[in-house]
Amino acid sequence: MKGRGQILRIDLNTEKITKEPMSGDLCRNFVGGEGVNSWLLWQHFLKVGIGADPLGPDNVLIAGLGPLGGTCYGAGSKMKWTFKSPAYNLFGDSAVGGAFGPQMRWAGYDHMVITGRAKRPTYIWIQDDTVELRDARQLMGKDVPEVDEAIKHELGEAELDTACIGRAAENLVTFGSITVSRHRSAGRTGAGAVMASKNLKAIAARGTRGIPIYDPKGFFKAMDDLAVAMRTNQRLLDGWKLFGTLMATGVYQRTGVNAYRNNQESGMPDEKYQKLSHRFYRDRMAVSMLSCSPGCITGCDGRWKLKGDESPFARKHPGLTGNKPEYAAIGSFGAVADIPDLPAATYLGMLCTKYSMDMIEVGTICGFLMELWQKGIINADDTKEWFGEPVTLEWENYDAVEKIVQSIALQNNKLGDIFKGGLYKAAQRIEEMKNAPALKYALYGKGGAPFMEDVRHTPGWAMNMAVASRGADHLKGTGTLDKVNRPDISKHYFGRDDGAKPFDPTLKGASSALSENRCALINSLGICISLTAADPFAFSPELFARALQAATGMAYTGDDLLLAGERIVNVEKAFNSRLGCRREDDKLCERWLKEAVKTGPGKGMKAEDYFDTLKDEYYHYHGWDQKTSLQTRKKLEQLGMQEVAEVLVKEGALAE
Repeated sequence: MKGRGQILRIDLNTEKITKEPMSGDLCRNFVGGEGVNSWLLWQHFLKVGIGADPLGPDNVLIAGLGPLGGTCYGAGSKMKWTFKSPAYNLFGDSAVGGAFGPQMRWAGYDHMVITGRAKRPTYIWIQDDTVELRDARQLMGKDVPEVDEAIKHELGEAELDTACIGRAAENLVTFGSITVSRHRSAGRTGAGAVMASKNLKAIAARGTRGIPIYDPKGFFKAMDDLAVAMRTNQRLLDGWKLFGTLMATGVYQRTGVNAYRNNQESGMPDEKYQKLSHRFYRDRMAVSMLSCSPGCITGCDGRWKLKGDESPFARKHPGLTGNKPEYAAIGSFGAVADIPDLPAATYLGMLCTKYSMDMIEVGTICGFLMELWQKGIINADDTKEWFGEPVTLEWENYDAVEKIVQSIALQNNKLGDIFKGGLYKAAQRIEEMKNAPALKYALYGKGGAPFMEDVRHTPGWAMNMAVASRGADHLKGTGTLDKVNRPDISKHYFGRDDGAKPFDPTLKGASSALSENRCALINSLGICISLTAADPFAFSPELFARALQAATGMAYTGDDLLLAGERIVNVEKAFNSRLGCRREDDKLCERWLKEAVKTGPGKGMKAEDYFDTLKDEYYHYHGWDQKTSLQTRKKLEQLGMQEVAEVLVKEGALAE
């Protein structure tokens, strides 16, 4: 295989560093990226107990970039970090762009497996064949920009790229993240907390070897085919270049998905939406367009700068500049926490990236606290005790939200301690402290993972929030049919077009299952999922198979890749089954399940009206047992995963 790097293994306990080739079977069965990471995680937890503490030395931190990432293919470079999640005690992984993954591949390593715990604060330096463990004591207590700058200065290498943590992760906030390239966040499920638990502050990489291509002429043809596929919807492509995920703010406002004021409503008042819209960003803030990672032809990232007249926040911060916000920041802080000020919501997201913690979890915590204040469950006495000073948690109070962000990151008061373990656990704790219902106001799905969109009237999306292997999440099933409204795709998958009908549960459980398989595949290729997941015609498995064969010399068919995607979903499912996850753990919060949408396109819909039926359908399409949600021996053997079945049967985690 040409163009496939090695697996780099680093044992922090012994400081032993080894390198091993990627096997052909591993690449064929799991492709790379998410798939290979997930298999390496599975293998690791056959050697240590599945019940190991996620913040203990027996956890593992795995980094991987798939075979098309770091090349000039054109669909960007998105890597995966994989581990047992300290946030939700489930399978954990997180995707991120930036240049660290490509630098790692250019140095010769497709995957990196980090085990144990360093004896002293440490950072890893990778420069082609040279891999070193270096003293990081001087970096402790610093946030991401300072760490990145200090490492570049110490090593005298401006072209290196870093993956590092700030004070939130260092303080073992369980949803602490890893920040890559100073601005890109591997936000979900607690990768940064795992890194901190290993006494590891950062990883720096500089690769100069590039990635050899098996058939350059064929690869250029594959690049042309990708460009043609992207131009099949030029209007969408043009919008994506201008706005990126900020486009969702407008789409969600039209479809009633913006979870305004902790999702009490399914859209923002128009005057507030206008202050948070993607067009506001383009017209008032944007300075330039960028790509977030090497090898992307869309360039949906960008830079902005405040003049000072854009908003109340901007008047206090003229000259402030940064990278374009993703919808996650605007949905979390602008809609859920009701901060109708795009520069302010953008800055709050930047703070989370600087401190290294998941902005989705933080924004949802803010909305939750503000609703508790609104409902009278918490009051001025509580906030004075928790913050150490009086804080009014009224909607639109930017200062209060900033204090919440800093309290959690810095762990300098009781409020920070309450939410150190995440929203779900904090809601239970507050319920006990106040002897009043609190959990009912928390937004969450499987494992207690929070999310910042209304899902009740998009049943396929609601299913994804309940069943995704890493908890409620957007990158494990994006492209469900109620998100794209494409009857032709429904016809392609199911032989009937009514599965694409919006605000309707028909075939949405099946849609969620099939979208999971496809997303697992794309996340394993090392490319950006945002444009490529939704359309199986323009971005067919065959399109990617041709690119992979040209890049590596390994022949794949489209069916081979679809099977690989299904294998990946099943190994992640098996990991969670070993942890005791069953059908009852595939759940949604009370608001989504029992409260009907009040206004807008989905008025009257609530998840409990379709939830159990769609779970049955979802398990059926995956070939799993409907009663327990457990996998069957038949399905695992069809996928060539007999050894996984044997582990599960020994642990009572295979369907009878």
